[in-house]
Amino acid sequence: MRSVPVICRPPALEPPAVVLLVPGPVLARAVVPPELPFPVDRPPERRAEVSFEPQATPRRALPDPAGHARALVLALLEVLSGRRPVRQLRPHLTEEAYERLSGRLHRASGASGHRPRPRTRIHVGRTLVCEPADGIAEITVLARVGSRTRAIAVRLEGLDGRWRCPVLTVL
Repeated sequence: MRSVPVICRPPALEPPAVVLLVPGPVLARAVVPPELPFPVDRPPERRAEVSFEPQATPRRALPDPAGHARALVLALLEVLSGRRPVRQLRPHLTEEAYERLSGRLHRASGASGHRPRPRTRIHVGRTLVCEPADGIAEITVLARVGSRTRAIAVRLEGLDGRWRCPVLTVL
């Protein structure tokens, strides 16, 4: 004996709806304007672009510029007197400033044969700070090297959460 297939309806995927509350009459009428497919009052949103360039840092997130400039000037004078290698200044200078400084030191050492100078006393003195914009400090430091007084002009810019020096001039 052969069985005959029986065709049945599939069971419902959701249970039947049960109405528990009957909504009452609406007393207020609201007129809703039709929705437009684009925003009218504001410009279209733009995606944020990712930048791998150094990012400016506001002044409130940076340490005291005078203390940083004094330490930088002391290190620079030690480099110029032959007590410290120039590569130790690399983290504190921008790439352009480091290349200018190391190039000048290389040319100066090639012409003179680079003999170490006798140790002279270095004293970092008065420091004048001017902050013309947020995250930028222009500093003048007076320093005594032996019997000679020098003025060093330093510009510091807040980049990536720390001070970086793009301009360093010994007057």
